[in-house]
Amino acid sequence: MQVTQIIRQKVLIRNLILATGIFFVSLVLGALIGQNTVEELMRQLGAVLEPLASTGNLSILLVLIIFLNNAIKALGLVFLGILLGLPPLLFIGVNGFILGGLGSALESVKGWGYVMASFVPHGVIEIPVILLAAALGLTVGMESLKWLVRRESRVKLQLSDCLRVYLRWILPGLAVAAIIEVSVTPLLIGLVNAS
Repeated sequence: MQVTQIIRQKVLIRNLILATGIFFVSLVLGALIGQNTVEELMRQLGAVLEPLASTGNLSILLVLIIFLNNAIKALGLVFLGILLGLPPLLFIGVNGFILGGLGSALESVKGWGYVMASFVPHGVIEIPVILLAAALGLTVGMESLKWLVRRESRVKLQLSDCLRVYLRWILPGLAVAAIIEVSVTPLLIGLVNAS
């Protein structure tokens, strides 16, 4: 099956709508109640990333780290979908909550312009691509559920089709998002800070 035919499958489209809905609900919940949780996570993350600041070529290293981190997680969403689709749902829910809490924390300190400059440039690519990976994982999970209840199932074929979409759309999208996150996003944040 062609990659574009895979993406046009009704089940994948429904799963993409489901993943998007869960993401936005958890995003709102995170914005409303998750600010303190996210602030603690950011302190811990800052301590982990501090040693990277001493390297000479931080931007290339940072692009690679961001890309590999997101690529591995997206691949995990597809493969772990075999567990009835639960890991992709959990991942999307938790990440939406964290992003909502982080946005709320940043807004209270820096304002909405800073929040938009921090998330929109790369997020406009990264979030839909991650949601697509989650939808692929949910699609694999639905095939697993069919197998579990002894109905005709195409888990291996579905997984193979999903991996083709991952290679054709998700990996390139994540690469572009990582480059934007390291090169464009800091410039926009600087412009917002200057004004």
